[in-house]
Amino acid sequence: MKRLTLLFLLVSLTLRGYAQQEGPEKVVQRQLEAYNAQNLPAFVATYAESVEIYRFPNQLRMKGKASLEKSYGDLFKANPNNYAALLGRIVQGNMIIDQEKVTGLSTGE
Repeated sequence: MKRLTLLFLLVSLTLRGYAQQEGPEKVVQRQLEAYNAQNLPAFVATYAESVEIYRFPNQLRMKGKASLEKSYGDLFKANPNNYAALLGRIVQGNMIIDQEKVTGLSTGE
């Protein structure tokens, strides 16, 4: 079985007004919870319009909220049982590094 550990590195996080009030770690936690609930509107709401998603270390995968919504909408439809387990989190100011193990994907872990 293929094992894939995803590492999300949010190096440059542009937070919305409400996100700045609650702090980056809480925003990232809400994002993880929305992902696991497959709640696309709540998931997308945790990102800025100017979001850029990279595969570590520097491969741009998505740019902009519309691209994010399309990609994750397709992912949720194709993988209704996916789940991201948080293995570890590093918080350094407004930078958050999450290590997650995603299961329930059609391609395996």
